[in-house]
Amino acid sequence: MAINFDNRYTDVSSDEMHLTDYLQAIVANWRSILMITLAITALGTAYAFIATPVYRADVLFHVVDKADNNNKQDGLQPLTGMFDTKPSTAAEIELMKSRLVTEETVKSLHLDIAARPHTLPFVGGLLAPLMNGKWGITLPPSLQLPSYAWGNESIKVSRFDTGKDMYDRDFTLIAGQNGDFVLNNPDGVAILEGRVGENVVRETPAGPITLRVDEMTGAPGTRYDLTRGSTLTTVERLQKAMDISESTLQSGVIRASLEGHDPRLTADIMNSMAREFIRQDVESRSSEAEHMLAFLDQQLPQLRKELDAAEQRYNTFRNQHGTVDLSEESRLLLQQIVDNKTKLVDLQTQRAEMSQRFTANHPAVAALDAQIAGLQGNLSKMGKSVQTLPDTEQTALRLLRDVHVDTELYTNLLNSAQQLRIAKAGQVGDVRIVDFAEAADDPVRPKRVLVILISFGAGLFIGIVFAFVRKTLYGGVERPDELEAALGVPVFAVVPRSEQQMRLQQDVMMRRRGLHVLAEQAPQDIAVEGVRNLRTSLQLSVDDKQNNVVMLTGSRPDAGKSFLSVNLSALVASTAKRTLVIDGDMRRGDVHSHFGLQHQPGLSDVLRGGDLQSSIQRDVLPGLDVLTKGSLPSHPSELLMSKRFETMLAELKGQYDLIIIDTPPVLAVTDSTVIGKHVGTTLLVIRHGRHPVGELAETAKRLRNGGVDLQGVLLTDVPQAGAFIGSGYRGGYYGYESIAG
Repeated sequence: MAINFDNRYTDVSSDEMHLTDYLQAIVANWRSILMITLAITALGTAYAFIATPVYRADVLFHVVDKADNNNKQDGLQPLTGMFDTKPSTAAEIELMKSRLVTEETVKSLHLDIAARPHTLPFVGGLLAPLMNGKWGITLPPSLQLPSYAWGNESIKVSRFDTGKDMYDRDFTLIAGQNGDFVLNNPDGVAILEGRVGENVVRETPAGPITLRVDEMTGAPGTRYDLTRGSTLTTVERLQKAMDISESTLQSGVIRASLEGHDPRLTADIMNSMAREFIRQDVESRSSEAEHMLAFLDQQLPQLRKELDAAEQRYNTFRNQHGTVDLSEESRLLLQQIVDNKTKLVDLQTQRAEMSQRFTANHPAVAALDAQIAGLQGNLSKMGKSVQTLPDTEQTALRLLRDVHVDTELYTNLLNSAQQLRIAKAGQVGDVRIVDFAEAADDPVRPKRVLVILISFGAGLFIGIVFAFVRKTLYGGVERPDELEAALGVPVFAVVPRSEQQMRLQQDVMMRRRGLHVLAEQAPQDIAVEGVRNLRTSLQLSVDDKQNNVVMLTGSRPDAGKSFLSVNLSALVASTAKRTLVIDGDMRRGDVHSHFGLQHQPGLSDVLRGGDLQSSIQRDVLPGLDVLTKGSLPSHPSELLMSKRFETMLAELKGQYDLIIIDTPPVLAVTDSTVIGKHVGTTLLVIRHGRHPVGELAETAKRLRNGGVDLQGVLLTDVPQAGAFIGSGYRGGYYGYESIAG
C-alpha cells in the first residue's frame, strides 16, 4: 500500500496569465541583464567620446520679389518690367546646387586636394584628438614614432596638379628641415623636392606634377598623406552632401546646410558657395540689362534719322502750303494716332527683347502679341478716319503724326537707355544672404549625453529581451500549477533557495571532511522548513511498515535529490524514528560526502555478496544510518536487477521506520526505473526553472513504461519572498524566526 500525502499546494489557477513570470525571468537573469547593459553602455560611451564629431554649417537666403525692388525705383519700373520675372524658390534651390556654383567653391577652397597628417592605423585617428592639447595629454617623445603624426601636426596645400591617372591615389609627403619636404609617389619613390611657399613643378613618367604647400607644421620626418581627386567627382559629392530646402512653404526663405568634421572648413565652404551664388545671380541680372541697353543703343541712331527726316518733310510741306489749321476732330485723331503708335512701338520693342529669352508660346510673349494686334487694329481704323479728311489736311495730319510719333519714340528710348544705365550700375539679384555660416562650437553628432542614454536604454532592453528569449527557449518550469498540469501529479513540497546550502554544497563538491547537512548546521534555515513540511506529510501518512521505502529521483543531475535525501532523513531521525538513507547512485553518488564518510563498503558491495549489516554505517546522526554507494561497479543496473537487491530491501523494511533511497537521474540511466519497482513511494525532484516541460514529460513517461508509479513532485531551489505571487503558489516563502523575550 502506497503512502498517501496531503496535497497542500493544490490551490492553483492554471488558466490565468502570469505577469510575474516575466518579472521572475528578469530577476533570475539580473546578472546577465546587468552585464549586457553595462557592456552596451560602455560601447556607447566609448563611441560618444571617441567618434569623430560632425559639425553643421547653415546659410540663410531670402528670395526677393523683384516687384519690391522696383517699387523703390518708380522711374525705372516701366523699363525693368520688360525683363523682370518673379523668381521661383524651387528654381533658386536648383541653381544653388548647380555645378556652376559648386565648382567655383571647390576650386577656390581646393576641396579636390586632400592633405592630412599620417597617423597610426586604426587608433591614430582616435588618439589625435587626445594629443592635440584639448585633453592635456602629452605622449613622451621616446614613445612617439617619428614618422607618424600625434595631434599637433597640420598641412595646407593650395595646388596639387597631377595627371588623371594619378587621381585618388595616395602620395606621401615627408617633412624635412626648415620647411623642406620630399614627395613620394604611391609606390614610395621620391619624385620631387620642394620648400613651403614655393611652386614646384616636376616631370614624371606619369606626367607633370605641380605642388604648392602653403603651410606645414610638424617635426622633421613626419609624414603627410596627399591625394588629388577629380574636380568633377568632388563637385558631385559636395552637391549630394548639401541639404538645401525652403524653411517654410512659400516663405521665400531658403536654408542651405552642410555637415563636416572640420567646423571652420565646413563654414567656409557654405559661405563661399553663398557668395558665388549671389555674384552669379547679380551678374545674370546685369547681363539682362546690358543686352537690353545694347538693343536700345542700336535703335536710337535709326530713330534719330527717322525723326530728322519726318521734321524735314513736315517743314517742306509747311513752306509750300503754309500753316494748316487742323480741326478739333483732326487734332484729337492725331493725338490718338500718336499715342497708339507710341504704345505699339514700345510693345514691339518689349517683344523683341522677350523673344531672346522665351519662345513664341510663352504666356508673356502671347500677351504682348495680343496687345500689339489690338493696337494695330486701332491704328487701321484711325487710318480710315484720316482718309475722310480733305487732301491737304490729310497730308498735314500724316506728316505731323510722323513728327510726333518719332519724337515720342526717340524721347522714350533715350530715357529708357538712361534708366538702364542707372539700373545696371545699381543692379541687385533676386536672392540676398540673411545669415552667413559660422564655425560651430558644438557638434550635431554624436550628442554624448543622448548617445549614452540611448546606449543604456538599448542595453537594458536587449538584456531584458535576452532574459525573455532565454526563458522561452531554455527556461524550465517554475510554478507548481505548471508541474501539476504537465505531469498530472500534485506538488507535495516547495523548498526555498538557501544561501547556506549553496556554501555547504561547495564543501561537498570539494570533498571537505566534516558534516555538511543543512538541517544540522542551520536548523532554522528557510530551506529546512520546506523539508520539515515534507517530513510532516510522510509521518502523518505512513500506515504500513511494508510501504516505508521512499525513492527520490530526478530527470537529470543537479536537481537537489541528494540534498533532500540527506536532510529529510536527518529530520525524520530527529523525531525518534529509525531512518536509513541509501545512496542508490552507484556511479556518481555523493551522499557520503554530506556526512563526511567513506563511500565503501556500501550498496554495490552488498549486492555483490558483501555483508549488509557491516556495510551500514550506524548512527551517523542520532537514529540515522547510512548505506553509501560502495565501490564503483562495472554494471550497476544488473546489480539492481538481481534478487539480492529485492531481498536486501525486504530485510531492511522491518528494521527501520523509513527508508529513503537517493537514485540516479531517470533520463541518464535505467537504475531509477529498476529501483522504483521495489519502493512504496516515488517522488520526482525538480529544480526551479531548470527543467523544460518536455523533459519532465519524458521522465514521467519512462517511469510509467518501467512500471513505476509516480506519486508526487518536489520543487527545490525556489526564490524566496514572492516568487510565486499571482501564480499557483500564492505566497512564496518567508523567514519566521524565533526571538527572545
